[in-house]
Amino acid sequence: MGREIFLKKFINFFIYIILLRCFYLQIIRYPYYYQLSIRNCIRTIETGIPRGIIYDRNGRILAKDAPSANLVFVPYDIKDVENEIEILSNIIGFDKEYIRKKLTKKYINPFDRVILKRDLNSIEISLIEENLHKLPGIFVQEGIKRIYPFSKKTGHLLGYLGEISQSQLERLKEKGYKIGDIIGQDGIEKQYDEYLKGLPGGIQVEVDALGHQRRIWGKKEGEPGNDLILTIDATIQEIAYEELRDRNGCVAVIDPRNGEILAIVSNPVFDPNNLIYYLDEKKHPEKPFLNRVIKGQYPPGSIFKIITEIAALETGTIKEYDRVECTGIMEVSDRIFHCWKEEGHGWVDINLALPFSCNIFFGTIGMKLGVSTLIEYAKRFELGKPTGIDLPGEASGYIPMVQEADPLNLSIGQGPITTTPIQLLSLISTVANGGNIWQPFIVKKIISPKGEIIKEFTPNMKKIVPIDSETLDILRKGLKNVVEFGTGTRAKVEGLEIAGKTGTAQRAAAEFELPTHGAFVCYAPFDNPKIAVVVFLDYGSSPQAAEIAGRILKRIFIPEKIEDKNETETEIFDE
Repeated sequence: MGREIFLKKFINFFIYIILLRCFYLQIIRYPYYYQLSIRNCIRTIETGIPRGIIYDRNGRILAKDAPSANLVFVPYDIKDVENEIEILSNIIGFDKEYIRKKLTKKYINPFDRVILKRDLNSIEISLIEENLHKLPGIFVQEGIKRIYPFSKKTGHLLGYLGEISQSQLERLKEKGYKIGDIIGQDGIEKQYDEYLKGLPGGIQVEVDALGHQRRIWGKKEGEPGNDLILTIDATIQEIAYEELRDRNGCVAVIDPRNGEILAIVSNPVFDPNNLIYYLDEKKHPEKPFLNRVIKGQYPPGSIFKIITEIAALETGTIKEYDRVECTGIMEVSDRIFHCWKEEGHGWVDINLALPFSCNIFFGTIGMKLGVSTLIEYAKRFELGKPTGIDLPGEASGYIPMVQEADPLNLSIGQGPITTTPIQLLSLISTVANGGNIWQPFIVKKIISPKGEIIKEFTPNMKKIVPIDSETLDILRKGLKNVVEFGTGTRAKVEGLEIAGKTGTAQRAAAEFELPTHGAFVCYAPFDNPKIAVVVFLDYGSSPQAAEIAGRILKRIFIPEKIEDKNETETEIFDE
């Protein structure tokens, strides 16, 4: 009897314990476990990560988001793979093997949606909807696409977006990036991706224990990233693009007073609105994704004579009216050094040698200076060194070691020396402003979606190059005369004084008759420089580059409708 009573009490005790535990779990801890169950069965399927808007300095939109439609599939629900491949390849135009790899790949969660193609057009959407009964597991889902209103005109400046790669993921995962994210792959989109990237939105769906979607609960709105306001002037950007036309090369425009970049154009170019068209290198062998302004590395040619002149005047190697006779050739040991003008320039001083870009004059003073002095002055102006512009992938160029160069070639910008167009733009800007080297920059402000200033960028003076005022006056006078009566006359604009320097760099020995690079750097107005321009042509002469620069400056300072005509047939100086 006693045992029965004890057993009964023991059982009742455990019943009480169970009831208390149930009360605790179902009443007291109900909110916690309810939220836990909701989190386990409600999943958000991302429809895209909204990005901030990119504006030019005057508020014109350069990049923004817009709604789009994506083709997605659930791997578990794909039944007849070959049949679906056949149908899809005819609709979206993708290679069958690519679709097969996508559909048959082993996914961690076979119930997750996988994007097969982004930004479907209206015809593709209609065809897919017509064939949905033959495409189990495949459907159209809303998404976000990036729109670039200026298309090709801002291609290299803004860059483009693409799916994060494995190497990028390993580097960025600690910052919240994950597989499948669309991120900036070049240009401003890449440089400021962390600021532009917002928080993802998506569709909230209920899933079962296996993760299979059962029903849609609702929609979660994404939060856009921060907006960017650039130093770029969209009007000048358009002008530069239009004047470069279809020539392979680049144009950049800067404010020499503070380093603000006003335009960057490189050609061949790509349209970020239709990126896939440019991915086939066989169709586009001229490297449309190469931003020649910051990544192109070329011999500076006769633009380097600016450095040679400054070095010669500053060291007292020559004085303003010291003359050298140019007969068209100069013999040095067993070498014959040519001027671009076969018959020579006769007796010239620095005031004529720079406008006419006399190789014999500069070769002569280059030999007096020596390689080490030329290299020293090149480095003072930070040639062969990245400018620090806020764009990814800037090249450094190359300033040779003393033993690698000879003074004849180096004095006229030939030999193993290479620079980037942005470095040459920085050089002419430093001359224009009296010796200040400003760091070029493109982003002025970063603004939150609420309109708060997150970050504001101010001009950064990297260094001051001391140049004697007399040296600067002589140099500037010579640069003005380059345009007035020298090698850069095709840059001349009535009513506007321009100072500039032409440069032609040979790709190989002249006897091979291979194309040359033609370049021109300049600033205007002469007495109060507000704009500096570099034009670099992969194939062409320096006068052709000068004419492009002149047309750009005319449209900036003397805005009027100009005829879109072919380049005029005028006398071409060569160097």
